[in-house]
Amino acid sequence: MPVVRSATPAQSPCPSGGKHIVTATTPIPGARTWLLCTGLLVFRCFLGCCFIPFCVDSLTDVKHTCPVCQQEHLRYQRL
Repeated sequence: MPVVRSATPAQSPCPSGGKHIVTATTPIPGARTWLLCTGLLVFRCFLGCCFIPFCVDSLTDVKHTCPVCQQEHLRYQRL
């Protein structure tokens, strides 16, 4: 799966249809999110504070999908 360098929607050809589309983006937890969560647990951030990285979109990876066929074909990894 190709990796892109932008969290914003990108123009690319659809992998199944071949037409040029603008991708739909969805935040998903990645390695950076899990590392921050683990780091907060180590520093004793209990009571749910360690889950804050999962709620902040700028700390998660971004999945780019085709809005027509819903197939994932690009991913932006922050770490």
